[in-house]
Amino acid sequence: MNEYIAALVDEFYQLGVRHAVFSPGSRSTTMAMLFKEHEGFETYMNIDERSASFMALGIAKAHKEPTVLVCTSGSAVAHYLPAILEAQYSGVPLIVLSADRPHTLLHVGAPQTVDQQKVFGAAVNYYEELAVPQEDHYYTYPRQVARKAYMKAVDIKKGPVHINVPLFEPLVPELDSKHFEVGRSPFNVVKPNYSSVFGCDNRNNLPHINNATDIAHGNDGTKEINDLLERYERILILAGPQIDIDEAETIRSFGEALQAPILADPLSNVRGCSTSKVVISTYDALLAGQALWHELKPDCVIQFGQIVVSKRVQQMIASWTDVEYIEVNPTMDSMNPTGKTTMHVQASIDVFTHLYGKNNNSDTYLNIWRRLEQAGKKQLSLAIDEPHCFEGRTIRELQKQIPEDGQIFVANSMTIRDFDYFWFSGESKAVLYGNRGVNGIDGTISTALGLAVNGRPTYLVTGDLSLFHDLNGLAVAKTHNLNLTIILHNNDGGGIFEYLPQKGTKHFDYLFSTSQGLDYSGAAKLYGCDYTKISSPDELSSVLANVSQETGVHIIEIPTNREYSRELHKKYTKVSVDMEALL
Repeated sequence: MNEYIAALVDEFYQLGVRHAVFSPGSRSTTMAMLFKEHEGFETYMNIDERSASFMALGIAKAHKEPTVLVCTSGSAVAHYLPAILEAQYSGVPLIVLSADRPHTLLHVGAPQTVDQQKVFGAAVNYYEELAVPQEDHYYTYPRQVARKAYMKAVDIKKGPVHINVPLFEPLVPELDSKHFEVGRSPFNVVKPNYSSVFGCDNRNNLPHINNATDIAHGNDGTKEINDLLERYERILILAGPQIDIDEAETIRSFGEALQAPILADPLSNVRGCSTSKVVISTYDALLAGQALWHELKPDCVIQFGQIVVSKRVQQMIASWTDVEYIEVNPTMDSMNPTGKTTMHVQASIDVFTHLYGKNNNSDTYLNIWRRLEQAGKKQLSLAIDEPHCFEGRTIRELQKQIPEDGQIFVANSMTIRDFDYFWFSGESKAVLYGNRGVNGIDGTISTALGLAVNGRPTYLVTGDLSLFHDLNGLAVAKTHNLNLTIILHNNDGGGIFEYLPQKGTKHFDYLFSTSQGLDYSGAAKLYGCDYTKISSPDELSSVLANVSQETGVHIIEIPTNREYSRELHKKYTKVSVDMEALL
């Protein structure tokens, strides 16, 4: 029943961990037996958890690599705290695996049971509870958890990490080597030597460094790492949110040297770079046809920032096999929910592009994407001719009207997805922002007003529920003389649910549509905002031109119809492609 733990144990071995210290206990039987059975680990039995933890600390110090600590449930894990504190403040990598009772035995008086959730608080670099995996991810999910924990243990600031492992009976696992082998996949963690970067003059003709380190799988891998991109002809770049605006041009020039298409999320601001043949903006609509996915398969994917918002891109990536997937991040945080990462390079965008930039003379792969981009823009640009108010038309109009020094805060739910479709590359230098850390609808007005403090022309594009959620944020605009244009698409409810499986289910309107029936002219009056209600889309152009010259907060309300918008989304978010002509 607990054989998936074998994959967790094996993955630590694949990552280069070689030492495990454990103390006796019933609940930890599964983990202790599997570490011993693996035969790849030096194991140490210490009956006292406090002594065991300091012993592991010493092993980690001596070998300069993470050491595993395994204990049973209850008070056992509490005895680790002094050593965990020392590891945190000394920067020593430890991996704590605490066995726990299953959730069904918590808070019911079961023996040897305490609340082990985040028991070490801020003293660890990372915490996760290992859930019982679904069948499809039975051996791959534990490996992903092991990778995340390992990376945070060896991050820029090394330190302890904690995985809590609830285990069901029977606790004695099946000791079969096949359970160690299932679910293995290539994975490397690379830490380039930063000192090699700064003497380089020409980013497109750089000598390869000879001191990059591959710290995963126990391999040196130096030559392979130095020639990282030399072996790939078809390279695809993902530019996601949380990319610093100053790094956008770096990514663009890197892509142009590689002749690599860049799927640029709107919040990456790579779409705002000077007109470039490599920046692709209409990919989500293009990828509706899954027949394309195989034809577009690259040899290598490079991800900068968070994963792009496009679900179709994520699904396409998940469908590919035998593709090198490189995550670039200055920390050891995983930002790829597809689970397809094969290499994590701990480097800033600037360092990575300096080290691994190269010139590619073949534009064959790029040209496929360029032809797709032309088809996508041709279809999506027609949204501006729609006779009724529609989110896509608004965004196309805004991109034409917004000042070059403008900035936009894009709300979550449907708004960010509409920008993904209709905000084209190469047409505006306006900077886009959004709160994509947890993807919530809260605080949109307040965040936009915070942006407006810099004095640049500032716009908020939002739906009615997101606006309603932070309506009191408008009060601060008056007290601090802030200027903001709010473009409100009001479909009287949660429009995103029209596109989700909940649509048409019992109680849909009550639970998901959540119509409020609010008169936002009244809200504008309450908070002292200017207010304009758009009755036809042709009015929007002149209204946008006028408000750009005004001070204070101006709310532009654009009533939309959920059913009408849904039909237009069907029309515009699926671009038909002539495969024969394309290839």
